[in-house]
Amino acid sequence: MQIEKEKMKLYPFYNHYCDALYASLGEFLTIDEENINQILSNLTAEDWSAMCDYCVVKNIKAGVKELNLKVYHYGDGLKALDKYAIKGKEIISAKEMNVLPTSAMVGDRLLLEVESLLDYQQDYLNDLVGFSAKTDIPVLFKIGQKLDEVGKLVNIYRKSPMEILENYGFLDRECYIYGLNFIDKEDQKLLSQYDVKIIFSPISDGEEGLGAINLYNFIYNELKFGFSSGKCYNINMLEECKLAKINTSNLMYDNKLLTIEQLLSGVIVDYDFQEDEKIEIDLDECEPFENILNKRVDLKQDDFFALRQKVIEIAGKIKEKI
Repeated sequence: MQIEKEKMKLYPFYNHYCDALYASLGEFLTIDEENINQILSNLTAEDWSAMCDYCVVKNIKAGVKELNLKVYHYGDGLKALDKYAIKGKEIISAKEMNVLPTSAMVGDRLLLEVESLLDYQQDYLNDLVGFSAKTDIPVLFKIGQKLDEVGKLVNIYRKSPMEILENYGFLDRECYIYGLNFIDKEDQKLLSQYDVKIIFSPISDGEEGLGAINLYNFIYNELKFGFSSGKCYNINMLEECKLAKINTSNLMYDNKLLTIEQLLSGVIVDYDFQEDEKIEIDLDECEPFENILNKRVDLKQDDFFALRQKVIEIAGKIKEKI
């Protein structure tokens, strides 16, 4: 990262979690808890292929060079990532653990997601940590997004959310945690003892009414973190940083607690790139986080709009059925 006067040169971005369903269809169709199962049941393999392609292309156009893509069938995300030569992992539900093909055990391309600890029996969690240890497939937990979820977990386990993960041994392995809006300082201190990667989705959380993170405390405890687009259909990694700064400033009453460098460390990929792969953005005080959409486009515009039209047609078909 290099700052020169009013310009900043950035390496490409890392989107740590992007939901392919919402990033594609969410642009044209309202998706919520009441209709999501109907939507999923009406999608064909061809639909999923087009949706994943569209999602990956949108990330590429937004300056993303590495992407963790949430999909609902094993292999859909990997095909799209490979097709457009973008690094990253595929995220699928941990409930698919027992039906994964042998090919899923090869390479470092898969993340198993626990959508909520409340949805998993304790025996299943025991099996999951054993499976992760045997296969080296990391686990991603959505946890601490809602206050009532935290309260229910404490009532069931008599432990805080992070103590639960520690007790099962997940924190000793490669582990990702998404959310953490309602995790207290003690749990943050506990996480600082482990090499855990935390994922924040400020815009998605805000749209879902899931709370606002206080990022300063995570930086203070020297926790590793990254930003993601979550369920947003508009991929804009710099806006994720901007909203995280605004949230923290509102909660801490000090807008100088987070530096631009600290925020950008959560979205810039951490391996070497060539000089010509950098992009330059303005650092004007009135608009410090410029939307860089279309500044790096690896495809012809016609290809992008053809994919977009396919997804529009899929959304139209779904609307007729639900």
